[in-house]
Amino acid sequence: MKKKKTIIGGILFLSLIASFGIFSKDALAYAIVNINTEQKNDFVLEPAKLEVALDPGQSTVKNITVTNRMAEARKFKIEIEDFTGSKTGQQAVVLLGEKRGPYSLKDYIKPEVAEFTLKPKQKIVLPVEIKIPEDAQPGGLYGSVLVSSVPAKKEQETAANGAKSGTIIISRLGALFFVRVNGPVFKNGSLRDFRIIPSKKIFYGKTPSGFELLFENKGSVYLNPYGVIRIKNIMGSVVGEVKVDPYFAMPDSLRYRQVKWSKEILLGRYTATAMINRGYDNIVDEMSVNFWVVPWKILLGGFAVIFFIALIVKLFLSKFEIKKKA
Repeated sequence: MKKKKTIIGGILFLSLIASFGIFSKDALAYAIVNINTEQKNDFVLEPAKLEVALDPGQSTVKNITVTNRMAEARKFKIEIEDFTGSKTGQQAVVLLGEKRGPYSLKDYIKPEVAEFTLKPKQKIVLPVEIKIPEDAQPGGLYGSVLVSSVPAKKEQETAANGAKSGTIIISRLGALFFVRVNGPVFKNGSLRDFRIIPSKKIFYGKTPSGFELLFENKGSVYLNPYGVIRIKNIMGSVVGEVKVDPYFAMPDSLRYRQVKWSKEILLGRYTATAMINRGYDNIVDEMSVNFWVVPWKILLGGFAVIFFIALIVKLFLSKFEIKKKA
């Protein structure tokens, strides 16, 4: 009798576990948790960029998180789009919508769910599976997981009634996935241009605010160039150094990168040299630009002070000579 009760209890326990989906093939692996965050009437997607290297036929799972910082519960929708680089260099990436890119990741990336709802101050940890087919060629594959917030019911009703203020604003954020299929690839990138901000000129009334780099990638995979910009005065002494953190450059595209520089007042002729590692084979490109810093406002003020002092001295000496003659 005791053995019979044990068997029945075991069956009930297994049924209870199955009802929660633990043994179910389609059981969801995402997790929604409450967090302590400030309200800012927006949502946050992290990370913004993920890099993965896989062999043909291999798969992996990466997590993204979405945090609701709005005052009300919101439904979120997930879409997958390919992206590519920019031919002009003005944009880091160009989303392709329903079109397929030359290095499409659409068919090989799948989030756990396509829709979900978050209450205020809730965060979801969402697994995204990446599965590379057996016959995949070595190289790069690029896709974006886009998360958009579905407008609240009140906003939809307002827009449906045709109110002037009924425009619906849909916020959308994307996590960029850079997947490299292991194997021999063609790498070819170089520094194309190096200039000073705010514009390409020789004389500046104050210290320039930074520099701009133009990198061209002619290869078949993305690159992560990085390096340093060193500024020297006319005597050859280093007066400043700016670190250029790694940034991505898509294949068959151009990529502008601005680097800020903060320095105290300078005066004279200077040379800025960019030393950029291409991100492969330790190849470094160097490019220099000369510029002058002539703070005319400060100089003009100095001349005015000198002129004023000279005028006072002259008047004093004139009065002294008059008294002497008298």
